[in-house]
Amino acid sequence: MVIFQPSGSRGDIDEGKTIMEASRELGVDIDGLCGENATCGKCKVKIEEGYFEKYGMKSMVSSISPISDADRKFLTEQQLKDNYRLACQTKINGDIVVFVPEESRSGNQVVRKDATAREIKLNPAINKYYIEMKEASLNDSMGDFERIQALMEKQFNLKDLIIDYKVLVNLQNSVRQGKWKITIWIWMNKEIIR
Repeated sequence: MVIFQPSGSRGDIDEGKTIMEASRELGVDIDGLCGENATCGKCKVKIEEGYFEKYGMKSMVSSISPISDADRKFLTEQQLKDNYRLACQTKINGDIVVFVPEESRSGNQVVRKDATAREIKLNPAINKYYIEMKEASLNDSMGDFERIQALMEKQFNLKDLIIDYKVLVNLQNSVRQGKWKITIWIWMNKEIIR
């Protein structure tokens, strides 16, 4: 007989099965991310010892397999003394009461609504715009930022743009490195942030 606490789920389990296999058979959710390969250490459980009058059975650590290398890897010495084991590695050899700590319980996913096809209008706070600028020359000595403002207004109808100070400081280099072809990131259609 295997009894899981605090759920109270119980049942007869064949000897040689792991505590994790028993938990699945009895509908107890124990967290385990590694597929029972003993690489995550999430399935810690505690084997309760003593006589449980309520169930009419005696639970002992001798009713499970010995401490494994995986147990030593993921459990502290104190936890091992307190009868903690990894559920995926510990085999059942007799009657036991297994306490599943809060951190080892996996929560059931709750689906609240049926899935439906919905049209969602995206309205991101930051948009990217690609522009190609005319090179500055002696005949056209307009500043890079003013040049960008004029193009953004003409091509995308974005007026009165401002620019982040750090972007402004690096603007000249960015424009020339991009060979006058740049992508601009604008926050809320107001401020150039990259």
